[in-house]
Amino acid sequence: MKTIAVLTDFSDRAESAAKYALGIAQHIHANILLYNSFLMPSAEPLGMQVAWSMESYEELQDDAENELHRLAAKLKYDLSIAPSGPFKPTIYCKCDNGTLSTNLNMLLTDGEIVLLVMGTHKKGISGFITSNHMREVIDSVSIPVIIVPENHNFKLIDKIAFATDMKGTDLEVVNSITGIAKPFGAEIMLAHICAAQPEDCVSAKMIQHFLDEVGNVINYPSIYYRNVKEKHIKTGLNWLTENVDFDILVMVHRHKGFWEQFFNGSNTQRIAAQLNLPLMVYPSPAKSLPVY
Repeated sequence: MKTIAVLTDFSDRAESAAKYALGIAQHIHANILLYNSFLMPSAEPLGMQVAWSMESYEELQDDAENELHRLAAKLKYDLSIAPSGPFKPTIYCKCDNGTLSTNLNMLLTDGEIVLLVMGTHKKGISGFITSNHMREVIDSVSIPVIIVPENHNFKLIDKIAFATDMKGTDLEVVNSITGIAKPFGAEIMLAHICAAQPEDCVSAKMIQHFLDEVGNVINYPSIYYRNVKEKHIKTGLNWLTENVDFDILVMVHRHKGFWEQFFNGSNTQRIAAQLNLPLMVYPSPAKSLPVY
């Protein structure tokens, strides 16, 4: 059974992310795994100066498991008062000792996990940019990740904006996004921001070819294209979020190019802080992407 894994540190923002994940899971018919990765102090640089007992390990594990079950109980209560129609996900818990990146690699050997969900460290996604853990997750995982702003409540998804550079690999991303959009009947907006000089932008012919491929390959009628003419991607995203209503922003994480330009620069955090909506990040390259 396909599963959404929620990474939690037991904070209020992580609880908001878990509730958002639950809303997605009910519509795409996925189960929920609440996951915590805790680190024994002995794994820290000065940790070996102290002899940490097995009792200390068991205490940390017990604390993590208790917190996971408390969060699970809250989600199960939300399910109990939800309308009878939507799918009722199974909610289960898991915690591991060790670094997050190592544990995630092990966790994702389970092919049923199709999506990771996590919360930001503060309102907006500026917390995401400055968080080593979140950058670590984005850099290392092979499945999409949704980052949920603090205190963001789940609501039915009407429109998904995909900030795309119209490259061929993005066709697979569009196909994957439709799996989220279909249960909601949501529109998918393909937003192309011309981030370079005009002569370096994707040509009109290439854009038309990409759109033709979308129409030929992907069986979903509610997809449309919008061109945002801005020299810089940051400015284009800023304009997009201020002038167009949508519920999720989708981007592809490439180590160079689009993503790198988005995060570089002195104005990045200020612009990103305005994106008070979930950000869905797809890995690139990826062997395969989930279709939900």
